[in-house]
Amino acid sequence: MGRIILVRHETDHPALYGAAAALVAAAEGGRLFWPAAQFDFDRHPDAEQHVADEGALIPSGLIWADRLTGRSARPLAELADEAVAVVPVHAAFLADGDAVSRLAAAGAEDRTVRLEENRFLDADGRVIGWRDRFGRVLPAEPAAVAPSGLVLALAGPVEQFLETCPAPLAALGDAIDAEAPGAALRFLDPRDLPADPLAGVDGVLLPGGSQMSSVAGQIALARAARAGGTPIAGLCLGMQSMSTAVARELSGWEDTDMAEAAPAAARHSFIRIETGEYRLGRRITRSMPGSRLRQLLGAESEIACNHRYRLAPALHEGLASRGVLVSALGGEPGQDIADAIEATDGFYMGMQGHPELSSRPGHPHPLLRAFVAEAARTARARRA
Repeated sequence: MGRIILVRHETDHPALYGAAAALVAAAEGGRLFWPAAQFDFDRHPDAEQHVADEGALIPSGLIWADRLTGRSARPLAELADEAVAVVPVHAAFLADGDAVSRLAAAGAEDRTVRLEENRFLDADGRVIGWRDRFGRVLPAEPAAVAPSGLVLALAGPVEQFLETCPAPLAALGDAIDAEAPGAALRFLDPRDLPADPLAGVDGVLLPGGSQMSSVAGQIALARAARAGGTPIAGLCLGMQSMSTAVARELSGWEDTDMAEAAPAAARHSFIRIETGEYRLGRRITRSMPGSRLRQLLGAESEIACNHRYRLAPALHEGLASRGVLVSALGGEPGQDIADAIEATDGFYMGMQGHPELSSRPGHPHPLLRAFVAEAARTARARRA
């Protein structure tokens, strides 16, 4: 067995689970192996929203291993003949302290990292990484950028992304770097929206997540963006909210809601997949000919999925009658699960999966890059 490095970082934020270890793994050319973790899901309901390729939900902070090392983190039980294996140790989240103790007793290297303001420091006070305004964990200090005047909103309290589930904010940051450096951020809590939530906002991103209490607010934001021509993009739950907002424009569907969020609703915009399937892991999505999504992703692409519900088939044509098309399909042949929607006019696009999990610094996901570019273009046109 090769070198094993234990990286101890005291944090109670699931968004930083494995972050310090990922910095060490990137510097040492190693791979991250994570010990069994436990989270307070009442406090942090989205602490396990990262999707493993093979189909499992794992700690949300393990996105940093993907982003910093280019290799997905593996469970500690799979530790084998790795030249350099790096193991994150967060006392607040350890479910099996004995596993780490055994590695220490067997001679594993032991390092301590702390986060002070926006810098990760080793035991000698040396800077080994930074954290920027998008919550991204970076191996180099982020460059200062002058404000651009563009204002982008992300639906959710800032703590949701900095403390619990970092991928949506990090991916938005990747796209901003590519298309609109210096854009300002605004966080809109869907559970407590102001009277005019999109006043002064040039674009809004609706993220995914497991909190059904956010659905009503997300739908309200989707309706406001559609009415005002504000570019909007949706990820998983965000796409479902956008679809439901349009469905409510249809006769007989005015009170529709998602079955997951409102089981007692008379009509459901999103229903359980009929086979009982849980789409979890990497899946192929097929973009429709002539769609904007096909221009962005090509005919077929992979996307990380985490959902048991699908757009009600009866709404495919209904949404189209309101100018919103199903722009990608997934599932088995003939199953035709709506994987994405887009409006024929303006920028109103969402994907059922999680494109944010595929974003990287310098390589933002095409959907998010297109969203930021359109928000910047629309803002320039409005202010001209």
